[in-house]
Amino acid sequence: MTSVERSTHPAAAWVWALLSLIWWFASLGLSLPLASFVPALGGGPRWDLALVLAVNGAASLAGVWVLGRAVVRRPLRRPGIGLAVPVVGIALAIAVELALHAWAEARFGYYDSELIRLTAGLSPLVILTAVASFGVLVAPRGAIAAPLVGLVLAVAGVLFIVVSNVPGLADGIGPGSWALASLIGIAGAYALGAAAFGIRRARVGHRSDGFGRAEYG
Repeated sequence: MTSVERSTHPAAAWVWALLSLIWWFASLGLSLPLASFVPALGGGPRWDLALVLAVNGAASLAGVWVLGRAVVRRPLRRPGIGLAVPVVGIALAIAVELALHAWAEARFGYYDSELIRLTAGLSPLVILTAVASFGVLVAPRGAIAAPLVGLVLAVAGVLFIVVSNVPGLADGIGPGSWALASLIGIAGAYALGAAAFGIRRARVGHRSDGFGRAEYG
């Protein structure tokens, strides 16, 4: 392990977080045209959307790393086994989006964000949570506050959407809604877990990745 004792200038850390947020949003827009390369399967899973979210997630993680090296100008921590946290989040976001589209098409005959309302934003927010958790994971000493704030806000957004679906439980969960309802619940659990992971990482600082290791690259 390379010893790094200097603290990052707070302004640089916040610029890094802001640019990473902008890149997450931009990469989502840039990924949308990729959907046209995946043939539509009538009544089947929306693999085109899965591709868009996968590319958005991967590009966002890469952007956090590249922007961090360029803006913070400090060695970032190697993610190690902690990389599983954002990767699981991206996979979960894809699963939620596929289930949401399948549910909407079965219930309404088509997908319309106006019918889905807030839940339409769940998958992007889960990816944002994953990206923010990656920022917390790789942040060097003195730079963890900015991505941690981003993580907390993303988690709050996910939980708000999850809670907004709770009133629907009063009507019961139909046979065709179990998959979606389960994934929404898992998304909420993931958000809470990511927040706990980020807070633990912040408490141990540069000494550990939350799993007992700390390396810089």
